[in-house]
Amino acid sequence: MRHYVLSCEWLYNKCLDHHLSPPANREAAVFDEEAMRLVFDQLDDRLRETEAVRVTSMEWLVGDIRLEFGTLMRAFRGRGGRVEIEKDPPVK
Repeated sequence: MRHYVLSCEWLYNKCLDHHLSPPANREAAVFDEEAMRLVFDQLDDRLRETEAVRVTSMEWLVGDIRLEFGTLMRAFRGRGGRVEIEKDPPVK
C-alpha cells in the first residue's frame, strides 16, 4: 500500500503569493492562481499512485486552497483512496 503525507502548511506556502499577502494573516492570504494550479495538478497525479493520504496541519487550509483541497480529496476518495486527518495535539 502506498501512503502519502500532505502537510497543509506546505500546501499554503507553495500556493501563497508572497508579494500580495499581508504577513502573519492567514485569513487575508492571497494565492497565486498559476502556482495553485500547478501544485494541485501535481498532487492529483501523485495521488493517482497512492492508496492512502495522511493530511496534517489542517488549520492552514484557508480561502481558495481550502476549496481546491476539498475538490482534490473528493476526487481521490472517488477513486477509492483513503484520507486520514491528523488531529493537532492539544495545546498545553
